[in-house]
Amino acid sequence: MAGWVKVVAVVLGWGVAAGFGQVPEYGDPGPYTAGWRSVTVVRPNNSTFTARLYYPATAAGQNAGFDPSGGPYPAVSFGHGFLQTVDRYQSTLLHLATWGIVVIASDSEGSLFPSHSNFALDMRHCLTYLEQQNATSGTLLYQGIATDRFGMSGHSMGGGASILATAADARVKALANLAAAETNPSATAQMGSIAVPVSLISGSADTIVPVGTNGQLMYNAGRAPKLLPVIQGGWHCGFEDVSTFGCDSGPMSRADQLFLTRRLLASFFRLYLIGDQAAWDVVWGPGRDADNRVVTTAASGIGVTPGVANAWAFQNMEMTRGFVVTNLGPAARSYAVLVEGAAWPAMAVPSQTGVVAPGESAAFEVRVTAPPGWLPLQTEMLVTVKSQEDGGTRGWARLTAGRRCIADQDGSGSLTANDFQAFLNAFAAGSMAADADGSGFLTANDFQAFMNAFAAGCGR
Repeated sequence: MAGWVKVVAVVLGWGVAAGFGQVPEYGDPGPYTAGWRSVTVVRPNNSTFTARLYYPATAAGQNAGFDPSGGPYPAVSFGHGFLQTVDRYQSTLLHLATWGIVVIASDSEGSLFPSHSNFALDMRHCLTYLEQQNATSGTLLYQGIATDRFGMSGHSMGGGASILATAADARVKALANLAAAETNPSATAQMGSIAVPVSLISGSADTIVPVGTNGQLMYNAGRAPKLLPVIQGGWHCGFEDVSTFGCDSGPMSRADQLFLTRRLLASFFRLYLIGDQAAWDVVWGPGRDADNRVVTTAASGIGVTPGVANAWAFQNMEMTRGFVVTNLGPAARSYAVLVEGAAWPAMAVPSQTGVVAPGESAAFEVRVTAPPGWLPLQTEMLVTVKSQEDGGTRGWARLTAGRRCIADQDGSGSLTANDFQAFLNAFAAGSMAADADGSGFLTANDFQAFMNAFAAGCGR
């Protein structure tokens, strides 16, 4: 092996602006204008219910025209809370539309004695409505919906119903809900049968649907990949635009909670329904924990090792570091391997693993070439392993490749007479470790460059 690199796998510590590419602020409005309208959904038995439709639009507001320019768009079916109306979630659902995500929210089951099963069915009927609209010439959404990229969401009762709907509907590719409440039949019991990525967004100060007896139990029962983002100081009705009779309150402002909610929902659905790879950093990567207002428990199902290693290589030499990815999830997966943010030439070999069974591992290596010159002395990068099953879930490690002082030929960390002999041996062997002047060739100039570096004590 020509050299080594230093590898540090971390869970916390990097923010969005860590130098590995600019991540959008998903809590801010996206690039589209959002419109909305009321629609009528027909059930298979010909009964009907109303729903609100939110979509990228040619102008803002009710009954605005549909903007097909970024389509076909993915879509999410959203369920309201117990005795809550859809308009109380208006700002968040419009926000998703500004990020190119169509949302349809059923008005049904708003009575004092709702049927959770029927509500979950209606949320699924909403997806069927979108399929029909997409296929029917002359409708608002004709050829505007990506019917292979559906998601589920909801708040409280609607969050629990979104779990029931996802467990029963193979069309759903991602699930993210808000303070999901236990339902009848049990949403918690259905979590183990859900095989798509899940985010159970909760509030730490929720007194109506406490996270410890709802979201945490659902998370425990679920399969990787799964997330439990807990908004610190978030409260149950803080997920809505206004509070009503019987609501709780909490230490976080409604504006802050809604901003964080929108960031969590938009980034998650952008990653899994659109394939927006910039979003992985705030869903699974180091940027996720940069904002301490959200504390996330997560299981990606992807383990990447080693955790820590530290070594250096000479300029113009390729250094190689081995890694192992382990499938910690419940199903066989293959993985793409990416090296991101490196200032020096770097690549993963192989860049794609074969199919890895649960509990099994696959090896790969990262090769980095230290360029000539003295600065920069090192470069940081991320080594990420992406699930090819869903295209968004990643495990990752932090990697720092450093250039060793050319005068420290024996690698002892101090300069002694032994370094002279090591340099002569390297030069005689034609090793680029003796390329002291960084020219890419071994010449008499390397002797003078070595002597200069030795005399400077590696201080250059």
